Amino acid sequence: MSEDEWEVLNPEVDVTKPPAGILLMKHLHLEDLPLGNNEVFRLDPSYFDMIESKMAEFHSMAFAREELHHPFYGVVQDQELIAVGGYHIYSDDYVELGNIGTDAAWRRQGYGKKVCAELTRKGRAATLHVYLNVLEDNLSAVRLYQSLGYVTVCKQYIVEFGL
Repeated sequence: MSEDEWEVLNPEVDVTKPPAGILLMKHLHLEDLPLGNNEVFRLDPSYFDMIESKMAEFHSMAFAREELHHPFYGVVQDQELIAVGGYHIYSDDYVELGNIGTDAAWRRQGYGKKVCAELTRKGRAATLHVYLNVLEDNLSAVRLYQSLGYVTVCKQYIVEFGL
């Protein structure tokens, strides 16, 4: 829910745990995208089990196996999927990146940035309106997205509550 909705509902709902802040970010600065490279490639169905395994490992909130018909891109080292992400084309005006992650052993080496940059390039080829959501407390991911030209559009919340 949006910040405005949360302000109205907060006093009225019994939350089961504190709300999680989510930033909706939009890609605005094409000049911030690094050049592409051949390490990142589109993952075909032979990688679907690996993608599903990585999404479970990353505790991805939004992943369902049915999403594998959408494009996924990744980096493979020694026959291991080390960084992955995908996107959905919802319309001519809206592409959303998601299910992005890098294996813990390979973090801080630029693989996540390469995957995100490629996803952004592919999304921008479809529309100027490329978005993603990120937990606001995932500061390293927020900084990575900002370095690629994303800006925060709004803050939203994931709220779990009892009825």
